[in-house]
Amino acid sequence: MSNDTVGDIAESTAVAVVEPESESGAARKRRRALEADICIKNHVIAAMGLGLIPSVLVDIVGVTGVEVKMIRDLAVIYRFPVPTKLVAYKVLISLIGSIGPLYFAAKMHSAMKGVPLLGHAVYVGFLSLSSGVAVYAVGKIFQEHYESGGTFLSSDNSVLRKFFKEKHKEGRGVVPTWVAQAT
Repeated sequence: MSNDTVGDIAESTAVAVVEPESESGAARKRRRALEADICIKNHVIAAMGLGLIPSVLVDIVGVTGVEVKMIRDLAVIYRFPVPTKLVAYKVLISLIGSIGPLYFAAKMHSAMKGVPLLGHAVYVGFLSLSSGVAVYAVGKIFQEHYESGGTFLSSDNSVLRKFFKEKHKEGRGVVPTWVAQAT
């Protein structure tokens, strides 16, 4: 997959933020939350599309790019400067964190090769779904970070781990419903 394709996917998920002058604080908060939810959903769908490419390496690099684009788009929605240090940290964590899933995916692919056609379809579907769920959880973490005024990611690591696990579990329920609605 070329960088142009990843760029095209990322561009199609771009965010245009227009804030009415007369909007109250509560209305602004609700509107931003809705825009953030739409942004996360669009990026989840883009990540799931990348997950359909049966290459774990392409999946990891592509999904990391989608996550970085989503973090930047969420920063725009919430009128925050793009957190370059956090984005760089996120990229590093994504690449290091992908070692386990990469190993698991390789083992799963080996096991599924024995089942013609169906095995490959299950493997690719698994990669796609897991990509979408991961992007959902990361999006929700950054949404919470921006809604908290930029303080959530400064929280204790155990709080962040717990929140990520909750949103990952939530994503395992939400993401398949988005797929079902789209088909």
